[in-house]
Order: sequence, then structure tokens, then C-alpha cells
Amino acid sequence: MKKIFSFLLILFISISRLTAQTITINLGTTNVEAKNIYTSTGLPWELKYGPGDSLWMTTRNGNVFRINAETGASTLLLNHTANVVQSGESGMLGMVFHPAFATNPFVYIVYTYLDAGNIKERLSRFTYANNALSSESVLLQNITGNTTHNGSRLLVLPDNTILMTTGDAQNLSSPQNINNLSGKILRLNLDGTVPVDNPIAGSYVYSLGHRNGQGLMLHPNGKIYGTEHGPDSNDEFQIIEAGRNYGWPNVYGFCDNDIAGETAFCTANSVKEPLASWNVIPGGTWAPSDLIWYGSAAIPEFQNTILVTFLKTNKIRRIQLNAAGDAITGQTDFFVSQWGRLRDITAAPNGDIFLATNSSPFRIIRIRNLNILPVTISKLEANCEQRNININFTASGAINVSRYFIYTANDITNFTLAATLPAQTSQGNTTQNYSQKLLNNFKYYKIISEDVDGSKKETAYKNVACGNNVSFSISPNPASNYFNLNTNNTQEIYLLQVFNGVGAKVFEERRKNNVSIATSNWAKGLYLVTVRDKENNVLFTDKMIVN
Repeated sequence: MKKIFSFLLILFISISRLTAQTITINLGTTNVEAKNIYTSTGLPWELKYGPGDSLWMTTRNGNVFRINAETGASTLLLNHTANVVQSGESGMLGMVFHPAFATNPFVYIVYTYLDAGNIKERLSRFTYANNALSSESVLLQNITGNTTHNGSRLLVLPDNTILMTTGDAQNLSSPQNINNLSGKILRLNLDGTVPVDNPIAGSYVYSLGHRNGQGLMLHPNGKIYGTEHGPDSNDEFQIIEAGRNYGWPNVYGFCDNDIAGETAFCTANSVKEPLASWNVIPGGTWAPSDLIWYGSAAIPEFQNTILVTFLKTNKIRRIQLNAAGDAITGQTDFFVSQWGRLRDITAAPNGDIFLATNSSPFRIIRIRNLNILPVTISKLEANCEQRNININFTASGAINVSRYFIYTANDITNFTLAATLPAQTSQGNTTQNYSQKLLNNFKYYKIISEDVDGSKKETAYKNVACGNNVSFSISPNPASNYFNLNTNNTQEIYLLQVFNGVGAKVFEERRKNNVSIATSNWAKGLYLVTVRDKENNVLFTDKMIVN
């Protein structure tokens, strides 16, 4: 008998239809807006919130799109249809970004292709530049594929390795064969080489005994969770561990002998049982697809839970775990049959959830808490009283204010987050304040406001001095042949330093009054001017352009 969780319930949701594109859904205590922001002509497979505060989507026919998460405007980044074979469930599948995308603008994509008439699968790396993906570099290929059971989800781990799920490609002998890459979870370095600490030396195999892994996610607890399609029953929700055997095709779900020999095989092969085995009665599967960890407070019903999308049962399931992350404490279904088959799920930093449907018309649905809407800042003041910094700011014309981030620094190049403030009011103008004990003589402060889409608006720096009235300024700025550092300081010696755009020091001198510096021999570009006192506290910092 399979384990049935008594906490499973179906949440009946009340729905008021606004338009054909937008509905309001009550989740219990939270009203969310569900809006169709994009309709695709190609069947979506991977959907990720990524660089550019945008959605990135693969389609099975071989395209990659970037989609504005607010307007739905799309940009075709890659047309790889000439290289991708799509038949049945094959095609362009998983996608993931390099973890340091700003300096390494790489996108990793799995797709199937034809080799001498046979379907094969490969993992390639593409380079992003100028609104396009190009410069394909094949990292791993010649993996046996088929019209179904190809996987393939990708996950980048904190150690800069990639996990890749592969299906059994309809060959039941492959999952238990360690020399065959089908029916596995593979682990690669970002350059495609085999990590030296993989469970099997010289092999990409990270775990074996998989039928068709569709979801991978890394939990804040450090555990990796996955979803997998069963044959005619026993879809699985798993903890993925290095070197473990997950039993297929000798084990369906738990090691409980519902097919002959399960228990003996599990014992002999140290099979890792799933946390959940869904639809335990043969005759149909639920077909779980991708899953995410939802840590945002934007939708309280989902906060700190795992959300799984399902294809055949057309729903999202919320999974709650115990503190150790090794047992399920509750399961609840949402949005049942609301949009048909759900292929993928992702979330933005502000808590918006995005779903990719697998039923025509192929849509991207945005789910948003209606109580969080855009905010901007119109005024920022700062002053020093008895070595306390007092920050006051006003948000004008804001509707349903979200939150504010207070950043502080001893210079303008290394700001750190000092506080996150929730808005005091939810409508109209709001004035708020923040105080901090001053540790050094001078501090820089700025505020970043965040709107519902996760986009941020940054204020100008505020330089607040405590303990004296010394001031500095630069003129002219931009400079051509020289610049002046102007100051009212005539008593204390200060250190003037100038750094170029790559951080190299180009000038240093100790002074205690105004100074004029020749720049005619300096390269054109951006410079950083810094003044420090004898205790090395930053008295003044500003950017200067030499043209």
C-alpha cells in the first residue's frame, strides 16, 4: 500500500472574471491577479526569470525568447529551428544561466538533434550579446534520445557545476547501465568537463535509475529536489543525492513490492525512495513537470513552500516540508483546471509567479498579489544629530506602496544594505524615516524603491558629515586640462587620491587647502576622487569625467 498523505486537500478558489485575459483569484487571505501577458505560437518548455529583469523562454521547435514581465513584449534571441529536431516530446528543452552572467553572459540549453537518422540529445552553451544568443559551444552530445523520455531540466549548483536530467529514451536497459548517459542525472563543470568529485571517477553520472526527470530545484536547506514521471502510476517527488540509485525500471515509487522484486532490488542497490509517490493506482499519471522554491512574502499562502506544476492534472501543488526537509507535512492543490496543462513555473524577485501552459493557446500567465503595486521616491533628506544619521524620505503619488531598501557606505563604490523598510501606508503619499548610529565621521546614504515588478529606482547619494563642517567640491566637472578640489578646510591635512576606471591610482597628494590638478595627460574616461582624513576616514568621494 502506498503512503497517502492525510493533509492533502483541494483548495476551492473563488474566481471573478474581469476580462478574457485577466481574472482575480482568492487564495484564502490573499487576492491575486492572474493575467495572460504573452501568447506563444511555439510550445513553451523552459521558463525562467532571468537577466534584464525579464522572462526567458525556450520553445520545443527551437527558439529562445526574452519577454518583458510587465508588458509581454518579446524579443527573439535565438532561432535554432534548423538544428533542433522536434518530434513528439523532443525538441529544445532545458535552459539555465551562468551564475555570474554579468561577466560571463552564457546561457546553457539542451536540445535534441538528428544524427544519421537517430534522435540524439546535446547540451550547448551560447553567448548573449546585442539581444541575441550566438557562438554555440557544444559541451556534451551523443546522448541517446527519442520522441519521448528525454528529460531535460538543468540546474546550476553553488559549486559552479550543472545538473542535467536525461530520460530513459524508451530503453529500459539504460537507467541501470552506468556506461549509458540516458535515464540519469548528469553533473558537469561549466566548461563541460567531468568534475573530479563526481560519484564515479571520469563519468558524468551523478545519479541513476531515472525514468524521465522533469524538475530540479535547490532548496535553501542545501537539498536538491526533483520530480519524475512514472509509467502508468507512481509519479515521484524526490530528494536527489549524489551516487544514489532511484530504482527505475525495477522499482515503481516506494520499495513496497507492488511489482515483484522491489524490496530485494532496493536492498541490493541502496535505492533512494521518493518523499511522495503520486497516483499510486495504475491507470493514469499526473505528470509533474517543474518545481520552484517560493521564498517571497508577496503571496503568503505560498511563502517558504515548494510549488510544482502538473501537466495531466492541470494544477499547481504546494508542498510543505518539515524542518529537516526530509518529510512532507502538507500538500494543497491550487488553480485546478484553470489554464489546462502547466509546463513550467518561475518567480520574480518581487514574488510574481509566472506559468507556461502546455495547452493551446500556449500562454504565459502572471500571478500577482493585488496589494503590491508600484512606488517611487520623490524626496530624500538626511541630517546628523549627536552622531546619529536621520534619513527622511517621501514617496509621492505612490499607489499601494511596497518597500524601501536603505544602503550605506563609507565611499560611493561599496554600498551595503542597512535596512529594509515596509511602507507605512498603502495608498498615496507616504513619509518615512530611518536612524542609524554613525560609526565613522562621514557616511553616504541612498534609498532604492522597489515596485511590484521587482524593478528598482535609485536615489542620488546623500553625503552626511558629523563632527565638523568641512566641505569639498570638484570643478570643472567634466574636466579637460585640469580640475580644482575646493575646500573650506585650512587646518587639517587631508589625503587626496584619484583612481581611474579600473581602480588604478593615478594621483595622490597630502594637502590642507585648495588644489589644482593637471589632467591634460590623463586618458579620457571616468575617475574617482577621494579625500581621507588622518584616521583614513573618507571625507569626500565623487566621480569625475575627463574629456
